Amino acid sequence: MSSQADEQGIREAIAHYVEGMRTHTVATMKEGFHEQAILCGYLGDHLIAGPIAELYGWASENPSPAATGEHFECEILSIGVTGRVAIAAVRETGHDGAVIDHFHLLKVDGRWWIVSKLWDTEPQ
Repeated sequence: MSSQADEQGIREAIAHYVEGMRTHTVATMKEGFHEQAILCGYLGDHLIAGPIAELYGWASENPSPAATGEHFECEILSIGVTGRVAIAAVRETGHDGAVIDHFHLLKVDGRWWIVSKLWDTEPQ
């Protein structure tokens, strides 16, 4: 069972991701991701897997929704906490469609960090 403080910490880590993706500000994303974080998911049928630096590189090389006016939104669908680990499901819309992200988080020294981002296209 999670405490309000844990849920708030998890929401804050995800908020750093959301704002970083909205603006493509890598420094903001780094406030939510653990330095050893990984990502793995599909864009269409193309599998993407690697260290979080790949997301940072993509964000640095592409225009942000904030700059282009493209619609971008994230909604937290669920949060589950077991002690010092958590999972959060997030529906992300923009970038030509919708995906469901599954963030795995770890509480380190009292702070929640995203340690992995898994995603796939939202089922129709």
